[in-house]
Amino acid sequence: MADTVWLSNGDRLSGTVRSLSDGKLIMDTSWGGTLSLNWSAVSTLDSKNAITLRNSQTGENYSVRLAAAEPGYLTVINEQQDEEKVSVSRIDEFMKAKVRSDRLKWNGNVDAGINLKHASTQTQDTNFAFNSKISQGKWRHDLGATWNREKEDASVNTNNYSLRYALDYTFREQFFWQGRASYKRDWVEDLAHQALIGTGPGYQFWDNELGSFSLSLLAGAFGYGYSDGSVDSHYGASLRWDYQRYLRGKEIILFSHGEAGHSLDEEGVFTLDAEVGLRYALTSWSTLNIGYARDFVSGTRDTLNERRFTTGLGVKW
Repeated sequence: MADTVWLSNGDRLSGTVRSLSDGKLIMDTSWGGTLSLNWSAVSTLDSKNAITLRNSQTGENYSVRLAAAEPGYLTVINEQQDEEKVSVSRIDEFMKAKVRSDRLKWNGNVDAGINLKHASTQTQDTNFAFNSKISQGKWRHDLGATWNREKEDASVNTNNYSLRYALDYTFREQFFWQGRASYKRDWVEDLAHQALIGTGPGYQFWDNELGSFSLSLLAGAFGYGYSDGSVDSHYGASLRWDYQRYLRGKEIILFSHGEAGHSLDEEGVFTLDAEVGLRYALTSWSTLNIGYARDFVSGTRDTLNERRFTTGLGVKW
């Protein structure tokens, strides 16, 4: 059964597709021998068997099957039979989602948004988020920071920042051990300080061309400080998740990450710090973002219940 390649000019070629590397599609034909086609001339294609895709930026090779879709798109089917429709022009960027070597990999994003309003009242809302992951071999570092400030006339309604760091060690395929620490500072709420430190096992459900999803269960300590200088601490456990799903290649990214924790004493402290949102790729490095975040703490002296809707522009790498 022959593979079929549809070109942008309307021509159709039949043969056996061998590989896609460095912008060239290699194809064997019975009538013209081995052909090297410019990938930019391809509209879509259908391969009956798995072929090798080589990412020109990472140097990684991937075995996938490609099925035809509407002009300008194709369906990528990986070894797990997961399917994803991908823009032909973004196939190289799409394949960067999976790296199988032990070399250093660094990716992340910075999102920022500003909302200014001048009417009967003057408002100024600013939000900033930084996320970064550095991985090499069995080790993975996760760093992040946020800053939010909302001002109406002379009154500051929101003013806080947060920091986090996690270190993962993969001791067995898909299983890892995590150590995590986070800190939050708020200048408006009575609950002025939040700190968490914990360690425990985690499981990586998947990390491939379609995205990633992991869960970790941590045991540790919660610490809280109040505006009058008093402090409170508890031992507890928390569940952390990190989810990312690529849609239409990597044009759209659905993401969610957060942590839910509960103390192990009679105080019954419950915490939830979670975010869900979408990023739309404007270019290979810039994004348009929309998100919803929830910060909830109960069982302490002051109950905290914050909701944030954010939108803005960002950069990614």
